[in-house]
Amino acid sequence: MRQTFQFAAKLIVVALLFGVLFSYAMFQGGFVSWFLFYAFLPFLLYMLGVLLYPIHDWKITRDLSKRIATGGETIDVEVTLTRRIPFPIYYCVIEEYLPDSLKKRDDHLEKYRQMDEPEILEEQRIIKRVIFPWFRKSIHYRYSLDHVPRGEHFLKAVRVKTGDFFGFVKKEHVYMLNNRLLVFPFQRPVKLKERVYSFEQGASPSFKLNEKNTNIVTGVREYMPGDRFAWVDWKTTARKNEMMTKEFEQEKSVDMLVILNAVYHPSMNPVSFEGAVEFSASLLNELHTKSSRMAFMTLGDGRGYFPFQQDYTHKQMIQGHLAKIRPIGRTPFAQQLERERAQIPAGIIAMVVSHQLDADIQQALVKLSKKSKRLVFFYVRPHKQMTFQDHQIIKQMKNQGILVNVLSEEQLIQREFEVNT
Repeated sequence: MRQTFQFAAKLIVVALLFGVLFSYAMFQGGFVSWFLFYAFLPFLLYMLGVLLYPIHDWKITRDLSKRIATGGETIDVEVTLTRRIPFPIYYCVIEEYLPDSLKKRDDHLEKYRQMDEPEILEEQRIIKRVIFPWFRKSIHYRYSLDHVPRGEHFLKAVRVKTGDFFGFVKKEHVYMLNNRLLVFPFQRPVKLKERVYSFEQGASPSFKLNEKNTNIVTGVREYMPGDRFAWVDWKTTARKNEMMTKEFEQEKSVDMLVILNAVYHPSMNPVSFEGAVEFSASLLNELHTKSSRMAFMTLGDGRGYFPFQQDYTHKQMIQGHLAKIRPIGRTPFAQQLERERAQIPAGIIAMVVSHQLDADIQQALVKLSKKSKRLVFFYVRPHKQMTFQDHQIIKQMKNQGILVNVLSEEQLIQREFEVNT
Protein backbone atom coordinates (compact mmCIF):
# COMPACT_ATOMS: atom_id res chain seq x y z
CA MET A 1 0.00 0.00 0.00
CA ARG A 2 2.80 2.40 0.90
CA GLN A 3 4.71 1.65 -2.30
CA THR A 4 1.58 2.21 -4.37
CA PHE A 5 1.02 5.58 -2.72
CA GLN A 6 4.62 6.64 -3.31
CA PHE A 7 4.42 5.58 -6.97
CA ALA A 8 1.20 7.55 -7.45
CA ALA A 9 2.70 10.64 -5.76
CA LYS A 10 5.79 10.57 -7.99
CA LEU A 11 3.65 10.06 -11.10
CA ILE A 12 1.57 13.09 -10.14
CA VAL A 13 4.75 15.16 -9.75
CA VAL A 14 5.95 14.22 -13.26
CA ALA A 15 2.50 14.90 -14.75
CA LEU A 16 2.31 18.23 -12.94
CA LEU A 17 5.71 19.31 -14.29
CA PHE A 18 4.67 18.33 -17.79
CA GLY A 19 1.36 20.19 -17.42
CA VAL A 20 3.02 23.36 -16.12
CA LEU A 21 5.57 23.51 -18.96
CA PHE A 22 3.00 22.70 -21.63
CA SER A 23 0.54 25.29 -20.28
CA TYR A 24 3.28 27.91 -20.21
CA ALA A 25 4.16 27.21 -23.86
CA MET A 26 0.52 27.24 -24.96
CA PHE A 27 -0.52 30.45 -23.23
CA GLN A 28 2.75 32.36 -23.55
CA GLY A 29 3.51 31.30 -27.11
CA GLY A 30 6.60 32.32 -28.99
CA PHE A 31 9.93 30.66 -29.68
CA VAL A 32 11.36 30.92 -26.15
CA SER A 33 8.44 29.24 -24.37
CA TRP A 34 8.25 26.33 -26.86
CA PHE A 35 12.03 25.99 -26.81
CA LEU A 36 11.93 25.59 -23.04
CA PHE A 37 9.16 23.02 -23.31
CA TYR A 38 10.99 20.86 -25.90
CA ALA A 39 14.30 21.30 -24.07
CA PHE A 40 12.81 19.89 -20.85
CA LEU A 41 10.74 17.23 -22.57
CA PRO A 42 13.62 14.63 -22.71
CA PHE A 43 14.17 15.08 -18.99
CA LEU A 44 10.48 14.61 -18.27
CA LEU A 45 10.43 11.46 -20.40
CA TYR A 46 13.53 10.20 -18.56
CA MET A 47 11.79 10.85 -15.22
CA LEU A 48 8.84 8.83 -16.43
CA GLY A 49 11.15 6.06 -17.62
CA VAL A 50 12.95 5.92 -14.25
CA LEU A 51 9.59 5.84 -12.50
CA LEU A 52 8.36 2.90 -14.58
CA TYR A 53 11.67 1.04 -14.74
CA PRO A 54 11.70 -1.93 -12.31
CA ILE A 55 14.75 -2.27 -10.06
CA HIS A 56 13.30 -5.03 -7.88
CA ASP A 57 13.98 -7.84 -10.37
CA TRP A 58 17.75 -7.42 -10.63
CA LYS A 59 19.92 -10.41 -9.90
CA ILE A 60 22.45 -9.70 -7.15
CA THR A 61 25.29 -11.78 -5.71
CA ARG A 62 27.85 -11.16 -2.97
CA ASP A 63 31.16 -13.05 -2.94
CA LEU A 64 33.55 -13.11 0.01
CA SER A 65 37.25 -13.79 -0.44
CA LYS A 66 37.05 -15.93 2.72
CA ARG A 67 34.12 -17.46 4.56
CA ILE A 68 36.33 -18.58 7.44
CA ALA A 69 38.99 -16.21 8.73
CA THR A 70 41.02 -15.32 11.81
CA GLY A 71 40.49 -12.22 13.93
CA GLY A 72 42.26 -9.15 12.51
CA GLU A 73 42.33 -10.34 8.89
CA THR A 74 40.98 -8.44 5.88
CA ILE A 75 38.04 -9.79 3.89
CA ASP A 76 37.54 -8.64 0.29
CA VAL A 77 33.92 -8.47 -0.84
CA GLU A 78 32.60 -8.21 -4.40
CA VAL A 79 28.95 -7.40 -5.14
CA THR A 80 27.58 -8.00 -8.64
CA LEU A 81 24.24 -6.70 -9.93
CA THR A 82 22.86 -7.98 -13.22
CA ARG A 83 19.82 -6.44 -14.92
CA ARG A 84 17.86 -7.60 -17.95
CA ILE A 85 16.88 -4.26 -19.54
CA PRO A 86 19.81 -1.93 -20.36
CA PHE A 87 17.91 1.22 -19.39
CA PRO A 88 20.29 4.19 -19.05
CA ILE A 89 20.78 4.74 -15.32
CA TYR A 90 22.58 7.96 -14.47
CA TYR A 91 23.65 6.93 -10.99
CA CYS A 92 23.24 4.03 -8.62
CA VAL A 93 23.94 4.05 -4.88
CA ILE A 94 24.72 0.64 -3.37
CA GLU A 95 24.79 0.34 0.41
CA GLU A 96 25.54 -2.65 2.63
CA TYR A 97 23.60 -3.38 5.79
CA LEU A 98 26.38 -4.48 8.13
CA PRO A 99 25.54 -6.29 11.37
CA ASP A 100 26.41 -4.77 14.73
CA SER A 101 28.92 -7.58 15.28
CA LEU A 102 31.13 -6.05 12.56
CA LYS A 103 31.03 -2.54 14.00
CA LYS A 104 34.27 -2.97 15.91
CA ARG A 105 37.83 -3.77 14.93
CA ASP A 106 40.45 -6.30 15.94
CA ASP A 107 44.01 -4.97 15.88
CA HIS A 108 45.58 -8.21 17.09
CA LEU A 109 48.04 -7.33 19.86
CA GLU A 110 47.47 -3.57 19.62
CA LYS A 111 43.93 -3.77 21.00
CA TYR A 112 45.35 -4.75 24.40
CA ARG A 113 47.56 -1.69 24.83
CA GLN A 114 44.59 0.30 26.15
CA MET A 115 42.43 -2.42 27.65
CA ASP A 116 40.80 0.02 30.05
CA GLU A 117 39.34 1.97 27.09
CA PRO A 118 37.32 -0.63 25.14
CA GLU A 119 35.35 2.05 23.27
CA ILE A 120 38.35 2.83 21.06
CA LEU A 121 37.83 -0.52 19.32
CA GLU A 122 34.36 0.46 18.14
CA GLU A 123 34.20 1.37 14.48
CA GLN A 124 31.17 2.67 12.61
CA ARG A 125 31.64 0.81 9.33
CA ILE A 126 29.64 2.39 6.50
CA ILE A 127 29.86 0.72 3.11
CA LYS A 128 28.27 2.91 0.45
CA ARG A 129 29.31 3.30 -3.19
CA VAL A 130 28.07 5.56 -5.99
CA ILE A 131 28.32 4.03 -9.47
CA PHE A 132 27.39 5.47 -12.89
CA PRO A 133 26.33 2.42 -14.90
CA TRP A 134 24.43 4.05 -17.81
CA PHE A 135 23.66 1.18 -20.26
CA ARG A 136 25.75 -1.51 -18.60
CA LYS A 137 23.82 -4.66 -17.76
CA SER A 138 26.31 -5.83 -15.15
CA ILE A 139 27.41 -3.65 -12.23
CA HIS A 140 30.37 -4.58 -10.02
CA TYR A 141 31.75 -2.97 -6.93
CA ARG A 142 34.32 -4.12 -4.40
CA TYR A 143 35.16 -3.18 -0.84
CA SER A 144 37.24 -4.55 2.03
CA LEU A 145 36.42 -5.33 5.63
CA ASP A 146 39.69 -4.83 7.46
CA HIS A 147 40.51 -5.90 11.01
CA VAL A 148 37.44 -8.12 11.24
CA PRO A 149 36.58 -9.03 14.84
CA ARG A 150 36.09 -12.53 16.18
CA GLY A 151 32.57 -13.86 15.86
CA GLU A 152 29.90 -15.21 13.56
CA HIS A 153 28.77 -12.42 11.25
CA PHE A 154 25.76 -12.46 8.94
CA LEU A 155 25.58 -10.03 5.99
CA LYS A 156 21.88 -10.02 5.17
CA ALA A 157 20.89 -7.16 2.89
CA VAL A 158 21.99 -4.71 0.20
CA ARG A 159 20.10 -1.51 -0.60
CA VAL A 160 20.06 -0.12 -4.14
CA LYS A 161 19.01 3.49 -4.84
CA THR A 162 18.70 5.38 -8.11
CA GLY A 163 16.84 8.36 -9.55
CA ASP A 164 16.73 11.04 -12.21
CA PHE A 165 19.13 13.92 -12.82
CA PHE A 166 17.33 16.47 -10.65
CA GLY A 167 16.17 14.22 -7.82
CA PHE A 168 12.44 14.54 -8.47
CA VAL A 169 12.10 10.76 -8.87
CA LYS A 170 13.96 8.43 -6.51
CA LYS A 171 13.67 4.67 -6.30
CA GLU A 172 15.20 2.14 -3.96
CA HIS A 173 14.96 -1.55 -3.22
CA VAL A 174 16.43 -3.71 -0.47
CA TYR A 175 17.73 -7.09 -1.62
CA MET A 176 17.88 -9.82 1.01
CA LEU A 177 21.20 -11.55 0.50
CA ASN A 178 22.57 -13.84 3.21
CA ASN A 179 26.29 -14.48 3.63
CA ARG A 180 27.91 -16.00 6.71
CA LEU A 181 31.40 -15.10 7.87
CA LEU A 182 32.99 -17.08 10.71
CA VAL A 183 36.04 -15.49 12.32
CA PHE A 184 38.15 -17.65 14.63
CA PRO A 185 40.02 -16.09 17.57
CA PHE A 186 43.59 -15.02 16.92
CA GLN A 187 46.09 -17.52 18.35
CA ARG A 188 49.62 -17.23 19.63
CA PRO A 189 52.19 -19.71 20.94
CA VAL A 190 51.90 -20.52 24.63
CA LYS A 191 55.01 -21.30 26.65
CA LEU A 192 54.04 -23.44 29.62
CA LYS A 193 56.52 -23.17 32.48
CA GLU A 194 56.27 -26.28 34.63
CA ARG A 195 55.90 -25.72 38.34
CA VAL A 196 58.88 -27.02 40.36
CA TYR A 197 58.56 -28.88 43.63
CA SER A 198 61.30 -29.68 46.13
CA PHE A 199 62.36 -33.27 46.89
CA GLU A 200 65.13 -34.74 49.04
CA GLN A 201 67.56 -35.00 46.12
CA GLY A 202 66.87 -31.44 45.00
CA ALA A 203 64.35 -29.50 42.98
CA SER A 204 62.64 -31.20 40.09
CA PRO A 205 59.23 -31.09 38.44
CA SER A 206 56.77 -33.53 40.01
CA PHE A 207 55.22 -34.30 36.62
CA LYS A 208 54.90 -32.73 33.21
CA LEU A 209 51.80 -31.96 31.20
CA ASN A 210 53.18 -33.77 28.20
CA GLU A 211 54.63 -36.70 30.07
CA LYS A 212 54.41 -39.95 28.11
CA ASN A 213 56.49 -43.07 28.52
CA THR A 214 57.80 -44.21 25.16
CA ASN A 215 59.62 -47.36 26.24
CA ILE A 216 56.72 -49.82 25.98
CA VAL A 217 55.26 -50.27 22.49
CA THR A 218 51.69 -51.62 22.56
CA GLY A 219 50.82 -51.51 18.83
CA VAL A 220 50.70 -49.44 15.66
CA ARG A 221 48.16 -47.07 14.19
CA GLU A 222 47.79 -44.63 11.31
CA TYR A 223 50.00 -41.56 11.40
CA MET A 224 48.26 -38.38 12.58
CA PRO A 225 49.44 -34.76 12.52
CA GLY A 226 51.37 -34.05 15.70
CA ASP A 227 53.03 -37.46 15.94
CA ARG A 228 56.81 -37.42 16.22
CA PHE A 229 58.75 -38.49 13.16
CA ALA A 230 60.79 -40.88 15.34
CA TRP A 231 57.62 -42.83 16.19
CA VAL A 232 57.09 -43.98 12.58
CA ASP A 233 57.14 -47.79 12.22
CA TRP A 234 58.94 -48.14 8.89
CA LYS A 235 58.44 -51.88 8.51
CA THR A 236 54.67 -51.64 8.88
CA THR A 237 54.66 -48.50 6.71
CA ALA A 238 56.43 -50.36 3.88
CA ARG A 239 54.13 -53.37 4.22
CA LYS A 240 50.85 -51.43 4.22
CA ASN A 241 52.05 -48.65 1.90
CA GLU A 242 50.80 -45.94 4.26
CA MET A 243 52.34 -44.05 7.15
CA MET A 244 52.02 -45.98 10.41
CA THR A 245 53.24 -44.89 13.83
CA LYS A 246 53.90 -46.73 17.07
CA GLU A 247 51.55 -46.64 20.05
CA PHE A 248 53.02 -46.49 23.53
CA GLU A 249 51.66 -47.37 26.93
CA GLN A 250 51.07 -44.33 29.10
CA GLU A 251 52.43 -45.04 32.53
CA LYS A 252 51.43 -41.61 33.76
CA SER A 253 48.22 -40.33 32.20
CA VAL A 254 47.46 -36.75 33.21
CA ASP A 255 43.84 -35.73 32.60
CA MET A 256 43.22 -32.01 32.13
CA LEU A 257 40.11 -29.86 32.04
CA VAL A 258 40.12 -26.28 30.70
CA ILE A 259 37.14 -24.16 31.80
CA LEU A 260 36.28 -20.75 30.28
CA ASN A 261 34.09 -18.24 32.09
CA ALA A 262 31.59 -16.94 29.51
CA VAL A 263 29.11 -15.33 31.90
CA TYR A 264 28.10 -11.69 31.44
CA HIS A 265 28.74 -9.30 34.29
CA PRO A 266 27.67 -5.61 34.33
CA SER A 267 31.15 -4.42 35.29
CA MET A 268 33.01 -6.67 32.86
CA ASN A 269 35.50 -5.35 30.33
CA PRO A 270 34.71 -6.65 26.80
CA VAL A 271 38.39 -6.54 25.84
CA SER A 272 39.20 -8.73 28.84
CA PHE A 273 36.71 -11.30 27.60
CA GLU A 274 38.30 -11.22 24.14
CA GLY A 275 41.67 -11.78 25.78
CA ALA A 276 40.24 -14.72 27.73
CA VAL A 277 38.87 -16.28 24.54
CA GLU A 278 42.10 -15.78 22.60
CA PHE A 279 44.19 -17.18 25.43
CA SER A 280 41.86 -20.20 25.74
CA ALA A 281 42.14 -20.88 22.00
CA SER A 282 45.93 -20.57 22.15
CA LEU A 283 46.16 -22.75 25.26
CA LEU A 284 43.97 -25.47 23.74
CA ASN A 285 46.04 -25.42 20.57
CA GLU A 286 49.20 -25.87 22.64
CA LEU A 287 47.70 -28.66 24.74
CA HIS A 288 46.37 -30.32 21.60
CA THR A 289 49.95 -31.13 20.64
CA LYS A 290 50.58 -32.81 23.99
CA SER A 291 49.93 -36.47 24.57
CA SER A 292 47.82 -35.94 27.68
CA ARG A 293 44.07 -36.38 27.60
CA MET A 294 42.01 -33.26 28.15
CA ALA A 295 38.58 -31.73 27.81
CA PHE A 296 37.24 -28.20 27.33
CA MET A 297 34.20 -26.63 29.00
CA THR A 298 32.53 -23.23 28.72
CA LEU A 299 30.07 -21.93 31.30
CA GLY A 300 27.80 -19.10 30.25
CA ASP A 301 24.38 -19.25 28.66
CA GLY A 302 24.33 -22.99 29.04
CA ARG A 303 27.14 -25.49 29.21
CA GLY A 304 29.48 -26.33 26.37
CA TYR A 305 31.56 -29.47 26.75
CA PHE A 306 34.10 -30.92 24.33
CA PRO A 307 35.98 -34.10 25.25
CA PHE A 308 39.48 -34.31 23.84
CA GLN A 309 39.97 -36.18 20.58
CA GLN A 310 43.05 -36.28 18.39
CA ASP A 311 41.44 -35.28 15.10
CA TYR A 312 41.20 -32.13 13.04
CA THR A 313 37.38 -32.06 12.92
CA HIS A 314 37.06 -32.05 16.69
CA LYS A 315 39.61 -29.25 16.94
CA GLN A 316 37.64 -27.19 14.44
CA MET A 317 34.47 -27.72 16.48
CA ILE A 318 36.17 -26.21 19.52
CA GLN A 319 37.53 -23.28 17.51
CA GLY A 320 34.10 -22.72 15.97
CA HIS A 321 32.56 -22.65 19.43
CA LEU A 322 35.14 -20.10 20.58
CA ALA A 323 34.44 -18.00 17.49
CA LYS A 324 30.72 -17.75 18.27
CA ILE A 325 30.83 -17.49 22.06
CA ARG A 326 29.51 -14.32 23.69
CA PRO A 327 29.46 -13.27 27.37
CA ILE A 328 25.82 -13.98 28.23
CA GLY A 329 23.94 -15.90 30.89
CA ARG A 330 22.16 -14.92 34.08
CA THR A 331 23.47 -17.65 36.37
CA PRO A 332 26.71 -16.49 38.09
CA PHE A 333 29.89 -18.29 37.10
CA ALA A 334 30.60 -19.35 40.69
CA GLN A 335 27.20 -21.00 40.93
CA GLN A 336 27.66 -22.85 37.64
CA LEU A 337 31.18 -23.97 38.59
CA GLU A 338 29.90 -25.25 41.93
CA ARG A 339 27.19 -27.21 40.14
CA GLU A 340 29.70 -28.78 37.73
CA ARG A 341 32.18 -29.66 40.47
CA ALA A 342 30.28 -32.81 41.41
CA GLN A 343 30.58 -34.14 37.85
CA ILE A 344 34.29 -33.36 37.45
CA PRO A 345 36.41 -36.46 38.17
CA ALA A 346 38.90 -36.28 41.00
CA GLY A 347 42.65 -36.09 40.43
CA ILE A 348 42.63 -33.95 37.29
CA ILE A 349 44.57 -30.83 36.37
CA ALA A 350 42.00 -28.04 36.14
CA MET A 351 42.69 -24.79 34.31
CA VAL A 352 40.17 -21.96 34.66
CA VAL A 353 40.24 -18.87 32.43
CA SER A 354 38.13 -15.94 33.62
CA HIS A 355 37.60 -12.22 33.02
CA GLN A 356 35.96 -11.87 36.42
CA LEU A 357 37.00 -12.58 40.01
CA ASP A 358 35.12 -12.16 43.28
CA ALA A 359 34.73 -13.87 46.63
CA ASP A 360 32.15 -16.35 45.32
CA ILE A 361 34.40 -17.44 42.47
CA GLN A 362 37.28 -17.76 44.94
CA GLN A 363 35.28 -20.13 47.13
CA ALA A 364 34.22 -22.22 44.14
CA LEU A 365 37.84 -22.46 42.96
CA VAL A 366 39.07 -23.46 46.42
CA LYS A 367 36.55 -26.31 46.54
CA LEU A 368 37.56 -27.40 43.03
CA SER A 369 41.26 -27.30 43.97
CA LYS A 370 40.66 -29.76 46.82
CA LYS A 371 39.31 -32.23 44.28
CA SER A 372 42.00 -31.60 41.67
CA LYS A 373 45.61 -32.65 41.42
CA ARG A 374 46.39 -29.08 40.51
CA LEU A 375 44.33 -25.95 39.81
CA VAL A 376 45.68 -23.17 37.60
CA PHE A 377 43.69 -19.93 37.39
CA PHE A 378 44.19 -17.41 34.57
CA TYR A 379 42.75 -13.98 35.36
CA VAL A 380 42.47 -11.58 32.41
CA ARG A 381 42.15 -8.03 33.66
CA PRO A 382 43.54 -4.55 32.75
CA HIS A 383 46.23 -3.43 35.16
CA LYS A 384 44.47 -0.14 35.92
CA GLN A 385 41.24 -1.93 36.79
CA MET A 386 42.88 -4.27 39.32
CA THR A 387 41.31 -3.38 42.66
CA PHE A 388 42.55 -3.89 46.20
CA GLN A 389 40.00 -6.68 46.53
CA ASP A 390 41.46 -8.43 43.46
CA HIS A 391 44.95 -8.41 44.96
CA GLN A 392 43.64 -9.68 48.29
CA ILE A 393 41.72 -12.55 46.69
CA ILE A 394 44.70 -13.51 44.51
CA LYS A 395 46.98 -13.57 47.57
CA GLN A 396 44.52 -15.76 49.46
CA MET A 397 44.15 -18.14 46.51
CA LYS A 398 47.92 -18.57 46.27
CA ASN A 399 48.08 -19.34 49.98
CA GLN A 400 45.37 -21.96 49.44
CA GLY A 401 47.47 -23.78 46.83
CA ILE A 402 45.97 -22.33 43.65
CA LEU A 403 48.43 -21.24 40.97
CA VAL A 404 47.33 -17.82 39.68
CA ASN A 405 48.41 -16.13 36.44
CA VAL A 406 47.30 -12.54 35.91
CA LEU A 407 47.15 -11.60 32.23
CA SER A 408 47.12 -7.82 31.80
CA GLU A 409 48.35 -5.48 29.07
CA GLU A 410 51.99 -6.41 29.60
CA GLN A 411 51.33 -10.11 28.92
CA LEU A 412 48.66 -9.74 26.24
CA ILE A 413 50.73 -7.54 23.91
CA GLN A 414 53.51 -10.15 23.71
CA ARG A 415 53.78 -12.36 20.64
CA GLU A 416 53.95 -15.39 22.92
CA PHE A 417 52.09 -16.18 26.10
CA GLU A 418 54.32 -17.28 28.95
CA VAL A 419 52.44 -18.73 31.93
CA ASN A 420 53.14 -20.88 34.94
CA THR A 421 51.46 -24.26 35.15
